[in-house]
Amino acid sequence: MSVTYLPLEAWNKHWKHDGSRVRCRLCGSAQGLTDASAFSHALGCKARSVKAQYPGQELASILHQKIQSGLF
Repeated sequence: MSVTYLPLEAWNKHWKHDGSRVRCRLCGSAQGLTDASAFSHALGCKARSVKAQYPGQELASILHQKIQSGLF
């Protein structure tokens, strides 16, 4: 039986892992997973916000927490 890991599920609502890239699910813009700069959405994308987004760093942090918790 598979158990849902909520932080990863939340990340997946906004982002799509696409090989070595991460894509915004709304606008389709992509960025390398290892790119340390803030994500750049397409103009008019509703996912653009005042705060900078770093999906690669967020995913790394989620996976690190999952490993530390013994869930991976």
